[in-house]
Amino acid sequence: MRGLGRASSAVTVINAFATGKGAAIGIDLWTEAEVKLKDSGIEAEITVNGKRIHDLRLVNAIVDVFREYTGEEFGLYVKVTSEIPIGKGLKSSSAAANALASALTNALNLSIPDIKLVKLGVEAAKRAGVTITGAFDDACASYFGGLCITDNYKMELLVRREVESLPVVVLVPRETVLTESLKEIDFTVLAPYVEEAFKLALNGEWEKALVINGLVYSAFLGYNPKPISEALRLGCIVGLSGKGPAMFGITEDPENLAEVWNRYGEVIVTELR
Repeated sequence: MRGLGRASSAVTVINAFATGKGAAIGIDLWTEAEVKLKDSGIEAEITVNGKRIHDLRLVNAIVDVFREYTGEEFGLYVKVTSEIPIGKGLKSSSAAANALASALTNALNLSIPDIKLVKLGVEAAKRAGVTITGAFDDACASYFGGLCITDNYKMELLVRREVESLPVVVLVPRETVLTESLKEIDFTVLAPYVEEAFKLALNGEWEKALVINGLVYSAFLGYNPKPISEALRLGCIVGLSGKGPAMFGITEDPENLAEVWNRYGEVIVTELR
């Protein structure tokens, strides 16, 4: 039996590292998964923007989670194709977990509520070691789209709102920052500032929240401040996505921001979903 799954990238409104509470918005970049059940073993072909990836931790973890959930033993052939850069803060792991969980649900002919499916993917991401807080906010934004505000520790979706499909310019610097490299950093020192931004997001002022969040986290992590300052001068709503280094700007003039940001790395123009 075969199954297909699809999930999107997202950008950060509130990074949950400091408080365990976060928010994210889906964007129009995608990961697709195709699975085929077999008697035993796991085979996987993972391609990101044409480059073969050999890290199978998430695939192995999602299979383990679904074996436990169903009580069935099964093997799997997996093909994952993604246009979401890895290690940039653009929710590539959440999208892959969602796409794989959706594909497996289809292949196994399961009836699982959407929020439960997302939680199974989050559990797999935790086991694979590709998340610090469980990234439930990222996973919800990736799966449902729109603005998702969550308590990651309690695994609660607090708010989901539709958003206008505004243009988004994503800056993808050359450096890569893997989540596991940040596990020894104490982000709780940022809590007083991030909590204020979180309150803004809950009250509907998510644009202000993501700017504050981006300024706080990018300064703390030592990223180049110039892309954010230049975007602010252009009147963009600009933030840091996840742990970075990717930054993003929401603007009605994406060509102008893309031209300014070209000097700092790859630029992708897409939109909120």
